[in-house]
Amino acid sequence: MNSSQVLDVKRVLAVLEEQVFQSTGRYLTEVEKVLIKGVWDSKDYKEMASDSGYNAYYLQQKVAPPLWSMLSGIIGDGVKVTKISLKSILLKLAKSDYLKEEASRLDNDSFVGNIRIYGELPKIKSFYGRKDEINYFKKQITLFKERCIVFTGVGGIGKTLLAARLVEEILFDSLNSIYECVIWKTINHSLSIDELVIDLNKNFDIEANENSFIDSISLLSKQLHLHRCLLVIDGFEKLLLADDFGKRLQYEKFLLRLTEGKHQSCIIITSQLPLKEFASVTTKLPIRSFKLEGLDVNTGMQILQEKGLTGQECKRLIENYHGNPSSLEALADRINRFFEGSVKTFFRYQTTMIDPQLETMLHQQFGQVGLLSNLQRQIMIYLAEEMSQNSTPIQFSKLIDNLKERVDLKLSVFELITAIEVLEQRSLIEIAGKSNKREASYSLQASIKKYILVDPLGLVHKIPDTIQTREVTLWATA
Repeated sequence: MNSSQVLDVKRVLAVLEEQVFQSTGRYLTEVEKVLIKGVWDSKDYKEMASDSGYNAYYLQQKVAPPLWSMLSGIIGDGVKVTKISLKSILLKLAKSDYLKEEASRLDNDSFVGNIRIYGELPKIKSFYGRKDEINYFKKQITLFKERCIVFTGVGGIGKTLLAARLVEEILFDSLNSIYECVIWKTINHSLSIDELVIDLNKNFDIEANENSFIDSISLLSKQLHLHRCLLVIDGFEKLLLADDFGKRLQYEKFLLRLTEGKHQSCIIITSQLPLKEFASVTTKLPIRSFKLEGLDVNTGMQILQEKGLTGQECKRLIENYHGNPSSLEALADRINRFFEGSVKTFFRYQTTMIDPQLETMLHQQFGQVGLLSNLQRQIMIYLAEEMSQNSTPIQFSKLIDNLKERVDLKLSVFELITAIEVLEQRSLIEIAGKSNKREASYSLQASIKKYILVDPLGLVHKIPDTIQTREVTLWATA
């Protein structure tokens, strides 16, 4: 490792200050920097006072204790930060930052330490929040040996970046012990499940030959048992052909074979659709699924502040766009471009922006045959139209009564509940009042409501094959 890169106090301070800001929303003060620089140079409090002009008692008794306490929670990782321990902790922090920077420049088939990297990990330019989630998932993988973890959520919520950061954290915590290789596979729309298995096998120098689909999966499963592999499949929903029952059986076999039996490999999957929509037996598999929600207010404020937006109105932006990081970044860019960086001016126009990633997801949901049934479309259209007049969530009983009038079908409560559950699992609608024995109410995110009302590609009101779609939807949620 190049010591001039890592052992420079300015670089260490920059890395530390970013960590402090992400956790507290503030930067280090000048007197706090004096202490950190002094510890880095192995000075006592009297020497720090002499060099800086501050009183030694003030540095040692007033500034140091709260600083060490704050840093213990941010960078201590279970170790109490003191004047004696700080430098070793900062060295570890600087080393981790350096390795992450090196990883961001990785090309295909490279190495990090002794770990072979296949595929191209996303370049993480900025990553906000999710510290608790990262620590939790690291424990699930490294300590509890989870074989398959799935991140679901709407477009732009940060599934891919979370997976990438998780991989980095795992690699840099133990470069030479846990995994032999990392395989990152990003799914594109032209790839089939058969081709995915063939591509993954090629990383182990296994050619397709005349192997059947089942044989190919067996070969891949064998490699995951023989080698300690961290496999990431990003964008799994792009494989889904909702109207193809035979393909669904293949997805089921794929998930079943790759997670059965005890092995030391781990599979991380990101998907906009819950895996239960791919295979009816996934509840019996060793798969841990997590639905990603938006960022908290403090982290959302960090995104907006780095984009130059300030003021209390920013909190309203975060709330309106449900802490979706991609939406907030795109929105901040548009406010800077069209509203002179004024959030107040943006709100004055009473408009709603749609993030490109979220819009792409909605194009797929409404445009791909079989993903949304006629009933599911009608639920979303009804909610959008009702909430355009009144933003209050719609109660379940009202939803039933009004949909019976709108939909030309004999509507049972079971069918309606099934349709609502699918929409809720996909984060397309939101539920309120589900607990405390209160009647559930439903609403839409502002961006989703805007998309439905505008219908930019004319997909929302396009009626699919109702019978076929209805059968597939019910099967997927059985």
